[in-house]
Amino acid sequence: MKDTVLLEELSWPEVQEALVAGVRTVVIVVASIEQHGPHLPTMTDTAIGYAVGERVARKLGQALLAPVIRPGCSDHHLAFPGSLSIPRETLIETVLAYVRSLAPHGFRRFVLFSSHGGNFDALEEAARRLWDEPTLKDVRIAAYAGRAALLDMMQVMNAAAESLGVRQDADALHAELTETSVMMVRYPALVARDRLEQGRMGRIDADELFQRGLKALTPNGILGDARAATPEIGAAVLERLSDHLTAFARRELDGG
Repeated sequence: MKDTVLLEELSWPEVQEALVAGVRTVVIVVASIEQHGPHLPTMTDTAIGYAVGERVARKLGQALLAPVIRPGCSDHHLAFPGSLSIPRETLIETVLAYVRSLAPHGFRRFVLFSSHGGNFDALEEAARRLWDEPTLKDVRIAAYAGRAALLDMMQVMNAAAESLGVRQDADALHAELTETSVMMVRYPALVARDRLEQGRMGRIDADELFQRGLKALTPNGILGDARAATPEIGAAVLERLSDHLTAFARRELDGG
């Protein structure tokens, strides 16, 4: 077989061969197409979703990464040109359709997470419906979703930067040093290094953010400070975050 865990890079006979070989796990990531400050492309969350999702699939073993879902729930970014958003119910139904499509083929374990903050609540509802669906009773779902998971993910990302001596006083992260650093690893040519800026710092109420939108809180679209970003921090973020999500998936799917 090809040296890939991306489902979209495989032919149907190769997917069948993977199933015969014992692959039963699919990682599903929901992402976005939205503004990421003056220095990052709108596909940043999608790129991060692929980078982290691929690592999680490889670390789990016997797993594939489904095509990353985008756009996502990004209404709070729509004041910035180029941002796309879909209704919450559309995202939920898309996640359900992924699982309903793949489960009959023989996949039995699904790991769900988001690389975009606006999707966490919708993903939690999608997981709830999957758990309750009678036709999927023999399918296991590990969903890293909901507001607590979003806060946890941002803490993990910040901690990765702090492990290299770089700290930013921000508890909501968007287009700042961690995401910018990951993009320096993944797509360095798409990072406008001459436009790295500081955005809104300090404490931010999540409900206010989603209700008022980012433009009301941060005119440049950044939450945190992008100026200290480096590829080294990006590598640390990818490693720590993929380790964190892999450990979560194993606990949920295997009980350890």
